[in-house]
Amino acid sequence: MKRDGGLGIFEIRDEGAPLPAEVRMYTCKDSINLLLEYLDGQMSDEEARHLKEHLTGCSPCEEFLRTYRATSGLCKKALAARMPEEVSSKLKEFLRSKIKSAS
Repeated sequence: MKRDGGLGIFEIRDEGAPLPAEVRMYTCKDSINLLLEYLDGQMSDEEARHLKEHLTGCSPCEEFLRTYRATSGLCKKALAARMPEEVSSKLKEFLRSKIKSAS
């Protein structure tokens, strides 16, 4: 295991050689790429265990997971809110003018 002292990011495996599942440990990049699958519960128990192992040992990834979860909740709230009709009309008008000028 190698650690970058400046960023605190762990580089755990050799990219060139896949490891057997029982010794696989995810990198920060792996973890970020798998977060949505993990949060949606679409990951096997074994994969989730490997991801959790990385997340509990990597503070930058733990923080990213925390903000990722919060972002999802904020987006749901934002999508639930209705845009005022005046803003909606102006936005549509603006987008139509941009589409016409681009074609």
